[in-house]
Amino acid sequence: MTLFLACLSFLIPAEMPTLGAVRQVDPVLLATARQLEGRVAYGIYISGKRVGFEIEDTSVVLWQGALALRQVTDSDLDIRIENTRNRMVSRETSINALYGDGPVVFYKASIDEAGERVERHAVENAKGGLRLTTQRRGRTENRDIDFPKANLRDSALYLAWLKKVPAIGARLNSWSCSWDKDNVDAPVVRMVRSGLSKGTPAVFQVEERVDGAVTLVDTTPTGDAVRLRIGPMDLRIEDELKARMLERGTVDLMDAASVALNRDLGDPRTVDRLMLKVVGLEDFVPPVDSRQKVEPLGAGQWRVTLERDIARATGQPLQATERATMVSPTVAIQSADPKVIALAKKWGANEKRPAELAANLCRGVYKYLSEDALTIIDRREGDCTEHTLLFVAVARAAGLPAREVGGLAYGQVKGKPVLAWHAWPEYHDGKQWRAVDPTWNEPDGVDGTHWKLSVGDRDAAWLNLMGKLKVEVEKVETR
Repeated sequence: MTLFLACLSFLIPAEMPTLGAVRQVDPVLLATARQLEGRVAYGIYISGKRVGFEIEDTSVVLWQGALALRQVTDSDLDIRIENTRNRMVSRETSINALYGDGPVVFYKASIDEAGERVERHAVENAKGGLRLTTQRRGRTENRDIDFPKANLRDSALYLAWLKKVPAIGARLNSWSCSWDKDNVDAPVVRMVRSGLSKGTPAVFQVEERVDGAVTLVDTTPTGDAVRLRIGPMDLRIEDELKARMLERGTVDLMDAASVALNRDLGDPRTVDRLMLKVVGLEDFVPPVDSRQKVEPLGAGQWRVTLERDIARATGQPLQATERATMVSPTVAIQSADPKVIALAKKWGANEKRPAELAANLCRGVYKYLSEDALTIIDRREGDCTEHTLLFVAVARAAGLPAREVGGLAYGQVKGKPVLAWHAWPEYHDGKQWRAVDPTWNEPDGVDGTHWKLSVGDRDAAWLNLMGKLKVEVEKVETR
């Protein structure tokens, strides 16, 4: 089952490679492949409106002279983000061999979003893994990876587990694949949430947790998922013609996901300290640091206190291994690229003091202006995520440890006060992690409305809060 969401990723495929050596088909894998065969369509709903679809077509085919499993997924999501039309269209194709553990031996994907195309292509290499090629805006990036752990044997174990209709609370550890990450392997923890229903079809609910994000799957014992819910999105199995009938551009994701406030805070840049009463943090552990605290109040309520980011007299240096990680390039943060290094030198202006260097880089990103740092440089545009990635890239290029974080920050939606989902970077000044905001030009430290809920690109538990949080402003202190 290919889950559409994983953060709103969309992928596509194309041609096949040349024939290779034929290996013996594993009968268990063949039986699993036959069980997975079929075509299914899902309508994607946000705020009760069908704004997208996902169509999955799975079949046993002849591949390089032997039977294999081909899975093709077509996706279309047409929404608005901050009142700007955003359509994402994708196709993803994968081929699983029917020998060994049923590895992915071929993969091709394309995603078109707002006029930007990204293509990925993976084929077997001579090292016993895959050569993964990514193309975007005329750039080609190659890297060798191991065969993903999300293989057909893993699917067989999952289907066998479902067939038993496990008891509520039963767990199964599995794998999923994130092709856009440095480590494509993502552990999946599955847990049964409900017993078998009496309806038609009879289903039970399984929770799937990947990188902290929970997808609720209503599935039959034979593995047919009839409904999937993650964050504000609801995927429902439907007739394909119906699933394709979209209410295009009618839902603004920020409107649907933002958290209403009971009072206006005025200019957020003047907020030094903000005290909130929050409902909806069950099963979530918000990060706590020098500028944000969380206190349980009982009865399902918490008090969250946020403060402006300022330098602290005490702190703790980074361990050598963590520092090395936080100054190193990644797939999306190409801090070793000459273009990024040139901008880091230009904007850094030979500054060596961490806070002053970060401020210079923050101003540079704000003025300069999306998914990775090089694309931002090429296009000179980007939203909060892209501003954040570019800052992290130039900071690392300048030798300043940096990382991306995300959460909520004060804003307005249709003239009403809200906490809106937002991303910003942090850098380490030698004593502590400090936050700046290159999207909103806060180079000396973020204001007291920034509430951090995630750290890094593999921390997606914040998705579980969408649509659940209720927030009341208790106290606000301004400068």
